[in-house]
Amino acid sequence: MVIGVIAGTPIDTKMGVDYIKENGHKTIGRFCSNSAEEQAHMQIFDPEGLTEKFIEICNEMVDRGAEGIFVNCNSLSGAINLNYARKKILTKIITPLDIYEKSLNDYKCLSVIASGCKSLASIEKIILKNNPECMIIGAGILPLVVAIETGENSEKIYDDFKIKDLLESFSSMGAEALVLGCTHFPYVMESVKKNLSIPIINPSDEMLEFLINK
Repeated sequence: MVIGVIAGTPIDTKMGVDYIKENGHKTIGRFCSNSAEEQAHMQIFDPEGLTEKFIEICNEMVDRGAEGIFVNCNSLSGAINLNYARKKILTKIITPLDIYEKSLNDYKCLSVIASGCKSLASIEKIILKNNPECMIIGAGILPLVVAIETGENSEKIYDDFKIKDLLESFSSMGAEALVLGCTHFPYVMESVKKNLSIPIINPSDEMLEFLINK
């Protein structure tokens, strides 16, 4: 299967492309912005323009043979008019938000880390739509995304940003699981796993399964 990967920046696009290739599929990758800062600005101040750019890029990948679109970016998924885009794009699309919508209904308290507060709010809205009693504890951490984009050592980033302290505070407030609300964050996953006792929710596996089996 040929899967089109779209994300906000070249880095998270490459992460998505690498993930798809590791799972044995051909892929075409495209990004919407040159940096995390540029992407954040578009998401906040020009979501309509970003939506049109998203549609144009996805249809270009379809023209090149993509049989499905894998949106490897939480914040992009939440910023664009996804319902409108789905009507304009000539193949199936899966986003992290689709997975949250169907997979997080049994939790009473969730912690979420996202690239920014707009993305965090989008994820919270999706969760509460289907699980209105759930308590959400979260943080938007664009500086962490920017650091990951530089390619700095993952353990150093984890230590410098005191991620352990942040996640421990979430656990102390009753979080039953951690939602990785940004596709950059698996970059520090090994350090997170070593220091976190609650489950980690990363939607990528379910996203790929959806594209393959639907």
